[in-house]
Amino acid sequence: MSIVARISLPGIDALDSTDPRDFSLFADSDNVLIKEKARGSQSINNGYNATIAHNLGYVPQCYVWAQSPTTGRYRSIHGYSVNAAWFFYVDDTNLIIGNRSGATRTAKYFILYDDISQP
Repeated sequence: MSIVARISLPGIDALDSTDPRDFSLFADSDNVLIKEKARGSQSINNGYNATIAHNLGYVPQCYVWAQSPTTGRYRSIHGYSVNAAWFFYVDDTNLIIGNRSGATRTAKYFILYDDISQP
């Protein structure tokens, strides 16, 4: 018995379709589908923001990691906080990553095609 996880796109019956293009997540023992729009890294000066255009017309799922000023390792960033050393937010056209860590550091990001602006 294999375990299968499938999340279909709106209007698609996950039990009827076998086409991976009909799913936002399609995973079984032979296949994992993650729809990636862009990935990259950006050096950001302290006190500045980086703007990465995605131009999707909706708010996509994004993941951001920032370089620690003390260890140089990367840690996950979770959205926006006024007092945070790092933050990010995303809108219909851009991913904005801000650095308030005290030094120029690098952020890494993934932008997926999944639309999170829908309820």
